[in-house]
Amino acid sequence: MIVAALALAVFGHNLSSEPHFVDESAYISQSFYADLWLNGDWDDPTWVEYAGYDLPPLPKYAIGLSLKAGGYRRPGPAAMRAWYRNTSRQFVGPDALAAARWPSVAFGAMGCLAIYALGTLAVDRRVGLLAALLLLANPLYTLHARRAMSDVYAESLILATLAVGLWAWKRLLSDRGRVGPVLGLTLGSGVLCGLATLSKLNGSLGGIVLGAWAFLAVWLRPFGHRGRALIMAATLGAGLIAFATFAALNPFLYSHPRGPLDPASEGVARMTFRERVKAISDHRVGVSANARSIFPNDALTTPREKVEAVIVQGFGRFGPFGPRGRTDSTVRFEWKQDRGTLAWLPWVGLGFLAAIRRGRVQLRLGEPPGAWAVALQAVVALAVVTAFIPLAWDRYFLSIQPGSALLGAIAIVEAYDPIRPRPASKPPGEEPH
Repeated sequence: MIVAALALAVFGHNLSSEPHFVDESAYISQSFYADLWLNGDWDDPTWVEYAGYDLPPLPKYAIGLSLKAGGYRRPGPAAMRAWYRNTSRQFVGPDALAAARWPSVAFGAMGCLAIYALGTLAVDRRVGLLAALLLLANPLYTLHARRAMSDVYAESLILATLAVGLWAWKRLLSDRGRVGPVLGLTLGSGVLCGLATLSKLNGSLGGIVLGAWAFLAVWLRPFGHRGRALIMAATLGAGLIAFATFAALNPFLYSHPRGPLDPASEGVARMTFRERVKAISDHRVGVSANARSIFPNDALTTPREKVEAVIVQGFGRFGPFGPRGRTDSTVRFEWKQDRGTLAWLPWVGLGFLAAIRRGRVQLRLGEPPGAWAVALQAVVALAVVTAFIPLAWDRYFLSIQPGSALLGAIAIVEAYDPIRPRPASKPPGEEPH
């Protein structure tokens, strides 16, 4: 309750004062898709227009519902097309913009709750609370929790996917029930991962981490083979449920409009389901490649450039010690923006070593090594972001922040435990009054 209330207060405070960002108008201009979905108009021609596959649908649904709940007019297809012709266009006033941002606030708070659950499951409540506070203090996470865009939707749903997954993973390894954990991992994590991917394609990171945890479980020989086998099977099931969720809630994949269409939409309408899935993937790759040519100062084209940017910017300007407010992406490395790396990167590194140590202790006690699971989560997120990051834009560094917060929290707790005051022992035979 404390974490939720604090997150809602921080993210939701004076939303209308947050400067408008260009992509917010794109999502707001497409918020009418919420009405199409709710009304069952899944064969409306706009589903096969460019906007139908350019931006992910879940944020558009949430923004549309929020505007509707606030009594604000949702822009229609004409506004959607106008934004692509002129991305500087805005379609709502400050109050409606704030209303469109409230779903991001709610998802941001859910992400803080999810990372609290992850830290608690991995080690204890102290780690959970510290991780939530570190994520809450992260300027990048806070920024996106106050924007009507898709990034914090995906990140919070990834964390929720992993929170349910780690709960099931630990119970199955320790043989504390089978039906509940299997259903939780298959259905719970599966649906949440599907929603994360419906928010942004990098939401599939949740499924990648679940897969890594499944292989970790197979490697943990001290635990029963049945639990490890169930984890592997349930993880595969979660992947299928995730894809089914993503497909069912995205009418672009199965819309078949009737009547005359423009040539581009006609070509999409003739595509099969499989071709449309591939079209979404190819489109995102193409958008990234096109952005590299349009913004050459931000482009990351070589492995060395990617590693340097992730280390310096990911742990510097976008870490908890980074500058508040907007950053300048055109300056690749700058002391004023990135000096936080000198404190945060070693801190996270010590947290990784502390997580390995704590996992060994858990294993020696016969417990599933939850600390190893979150350490692996951080490593997988860092590797995936480094491999695929196309541009040095803030949104691409968001996925490494939760894993870093968890490791940073573990570092604090592991450093404090050896020096914390111990209660004085009573003399032998003394009875308490």
